[in-house]
Amino acid sequence: VTIGPVTVLSVKGSVDADTFRELMEKGEQLIRQGYRNLILDMHEVDYISSAGLIALQTIASKASEQGGKAVIAGLNKHVQHSIELAGFDTILSIYGDVPLARASLETS
Repeated sequence: VTIGPVTVLSVKGSVDADTFRELMEKGEQLIRQGYRNLILDMHEVDYISSAGLIALQTIASKASEQGGKAVIAGLNKHVQHSIELAGFDTILSIYGDVPLARASLETS
């Protein structure tokens, strides 16, 4: 879903070794199509593995390379804890929900 200059990519279920490539490919495809400001809406994600973390970091890097930004929104406590334990909260922009994430992208 694209809202103004921002595209929301809804992510659901587990982001792990079985699904991370699909997420990376979808994010990279959107960026190649010119949607450089992405919100990864993860409120329906119940688990993330190290492969999933790499997918998030890769999408964020690709967006940045194209002059945009990819941010994360709507993490549950378990997924947020996993991201924090891995130290990815220091390299990814994380917001409580999609409206907050969208506001951050529209003002940057």
